[in-house]
Amino acid sequence: MREHVGKSSKLFNGFTTIMRRFIFKVLCVGPIPNHISFIMDGNRRFAKKHNLQGLDAGHRAGFVSVTYVLQYCQEIGVPYVTLYAFGIDNFKREPEEVKCMMDLMLEKIELTIDQAISGNLKDLKVIFAGDLNLLNERLKVAAQSLMELTEQNRGLVAVVIVAYSTSHEIVQAIRESCVRKCVDGDSPLVLEMSDVEECMYTSIVPDPDLVIRSGGIDRLSNFMTWQSSRSLLHTTAALWPELGLWHLVWAILKFQRMHDYLQKKQKLD
Repeated sequence: MREHVGKSSKLFNGFTTIMRRFIFKVLCVGPIPNHISFIMDGNRRFAKKHNLQGLDAGHRAGFVSVTYVLQYCQEIGVPYVTLYAFGIDNFKREPEEVKCMMDLMLEKIELTIDQAISGNLKDLKVIFAGDLNLLNERLKVAAQSLMELTEQNRGLVAVVIVAYSTSHEIVQAIRESCVRKCVDGDSPLVLEMSDVEECMYTSIVPDPDLVIRSGGIDRLSNFMTWQSSRSLLHTTAALWPELGLWHLVWAILKFQRMHDYLQKKQKLD
């Protein structure tokens, strides 16, 4: 009986993989976003909805969605993905929850480091962006190690945004650009927009074409508001741990329908 169930499961998984790849091939007939940003909202609501115990229960479920989303984006051929993992305002939550989130993030980073060392992460480059100095030392060292291990990898670039807000980013970018410009103290200080943009945490990747927010709320929550001025914002009612294949496909189809309009707006700007 167990052997029969195992064979059925393998057949089903094989069939779903074939169907998924077929769907992606059809999807790739149209324009594919060069960069998709995800605002991962709804972990705590998911835990409450399903009566999950533990402060990190919803966030653990959210990490499963991260794995699938990265896999789907890789198969579709999206070059850049940005994940809003932890905002500066999240530090204002209860200390116990913040500690649980930091511990969980460290656990997942260390697991990913093991995968990178074993050679199972060759098609993924991981970058952490934000004010990393706000993280505890162990987490900061682990993030740096993972970035170094995947630095030469080719394939999908996944940018994990932590300890971040746009307002914080803009302030530090202006400060940094002023320092760079103040080499000659006798010259008047003139900042161009490009000077500020070069000093932003997210200058390592192009601006997003598509921003997907889970949880049913239509706002950016202080996330890449400068960079997403020309982006398409797509909101889904699905909580982040519920986000699946069809939510992503639907968002990209919406992007394809709006592509000509977005291109015209960019030219006008």
